[in-house]
Amino acid sequence: MSPPVTRANSRHALVQKAEVPYLLRSRVPLGNASNVIGVNRGADVPKRQKAARVKQNAKAKRPAAKAHPTENESISEVCDSVKPVPYTDVCQDSEHLQKQTDAPQAFSSLLLNIPDVDSADAGDAQMCSEYVRDIYAYLQQLEVSMAIRPRYLEGQEVSGDMRAVAIDWLMQVQREFKLRQETLFMTVSITDGFLQNNPVPKKYLQLVCVTAMLIASKYEEIYPPTVGDFAFVTDGAYTCGDIRRMERIILKRLNYSLGRPVPTHFLQRACKVGQASPRERELASFLMEVAVLDYDLVHVPPSLMATATFAASLRILGSGQWSESLERYTGYSEETLAPVMQAVIRMLEKVTDQCKLQEIKTKYVEISSKIRKVDF
Repeated sequence: MSPPVTRANSRHALVQKAEVPYLLRSRVPLGNASNVIGVNRGADVPKRQKAARVKQNAKAKRPAAKAHPTENESISEVCDSVKPVPYTDVCQDSEHLQKQTDAPQAFSSLLLNIPDVDSADAGDAQMCSEYVRDIYAYLQQLEVSMAIRPRYLEGQEVSGDMRAVAIDWLMQVQREFKLRQETLFMTVSITDGFLQNNPVPKKYLQLVCVTAMLIASKYEEIYPPTVGDFAFVTDGAYTCGDIRRMERIILKRLNYSLGRPVPTHFLQRACKVGQASPRERELASFLMEVAVLDYDLVHVPPSLMATATFAASLRILGSGQWSESLERYTGYSEETLAPVMQAVIRMLEKVTDQCKLQEIKTKYVEISSKIRKVDF
């Protein structure tokens, strides 16, 4: 039991002797600690009460400073480090975007007979029809800020052919674990982003690829495979400890920046605008995987890659020409897409001839059997 409270051991007496713990000291009244700043704040409080309150606060603070100076110094450092956050450029950018949306539409665009593909989704909150243009504009900014340099493997031990073989093996792992296509594209993005600034020996290329797929699975999948599963698919070449260590290295070197968009996001937009059929969508999706294998196309932005593969699928299937609606919503003209389309077709011809890339050839047979009218 605690001793009875007397005048000698009362709390006020202990405060005067500076022997009371910090948590039992006199606190500042809540009215004085308020963060509300106003002109008439406390105008109705008599001056005598204010003066008594100030004296009481001074008495409570004076012995506390003498009792534990080091503790108060640490608290003051924490308080000094926490400062009010001013308005940043993000707030200014949001205001600027709001002004852009409120701006009147250009007269030249009114002359074009371009339908609004997002008007039908106004009642669906998951489609975000009000913000879809801002979202894709932001994704295009991300793909520019997180771009991959062209031919970044020059001077390294790893070559473009080794990269193609490693990605083809990743496609086998994707099929084995039944992972999403977004996981594959994000794996390639992480691998390219890491290798362009961190040259590794060719004996560690598989370790980098399988670790990148582990990170992408955690990012995209609901139930990602475990570290032991990825160590198993390497056939004992690497242990779980090796994959964990490489995961920490990749995340630190990339500064945990994993938000680079993948071509699948832009392909969905193009298919919606172009009212693509399942055959056109599936062929464009397959052509994107073919383009991922091409080392000469590593620097192509995901939006341009997705749009070019969709235009190539329209050309191959004979579904129509590149329309004004597609050019307006995607931001790419047919002249801009032509070089990328030709490069994708050349890579498709190499895939059908080479025997090293077994997985993409298996997918090629499956796609060609599903799409019978395709004449490659």
